[in-house]
Amino acid sequence: MLACMSSELQKQYENRDAHDMIVGLRGMFENQAQAERYNTSKSLFACRLTKGSPVSPHVIKMIGYIESLEKLGFPLSPELATDVILQSLPASFEPFILNFHMNSMEKSMAELHGMLKTAEESIKKSSSHVMMVQKDSKKRKRKGKAKTSDEISSSKPKPVGKPKASPAASDTCHHCHKTGHWRRNCKLYLEELKKKKGSKTSSSGTEKD
Repeated sequence: MLACMSSELQKQYENRDAHDMIVGLRGMFENQAQAERYNTSKSLFACRLTKGSPVSPHVIKMIGYIESLEKLGFPLSPELATDVILQSLPASFEPFILNFHMNSMEKSMAELHGMLKTAEESIKKSSSHVMMVQKDSKKRKRKGKAKTSDEISSSKPKPVGKPKASPAASDTCHHCHKTGHWRRNCKLYLEELKKKKGSKTSSSGTEKD
């Protein structure tokens, strides 16, 4: 037994019998295993994938912690190991997790790793499609032409004109000097205008002949 030990341990146990060596070594390495188990489990349960980070290195790291616990004599069941990995994922993987539970899938760590990489690709495609749609809608809004000043003025309601005033009974016509109407409404004045227009038309036709 001493030959298999390091020089420091040989000096420590050279004067002890086999039973004392076994008890001492067990106590020493059990304490180390307990501390290693604590640190490994702490790192495993604290793992969280940040949004936008690749999923593959994250899952590989968690599988490494799970395998380390198994080597220390504290293996996780496949169901619990799967839950721990799924719980470390961001909200973008919620549709995948929901589908995984609805179909009651039982996958190995390697199979789960491959499924998560495929899900990551589909999430990237859907998010890029949403961004393209948003950019396209913004461009369409910017392409709308602003109204010109003429269009703005034409769209405004036109002011209603004031109604024309009518002559009073005491008003006197400046043409026939009778009351009750104005010159523009005077029948005599209007008839004389027609006669003047007719005479001008006939005279202009005679000049052309």
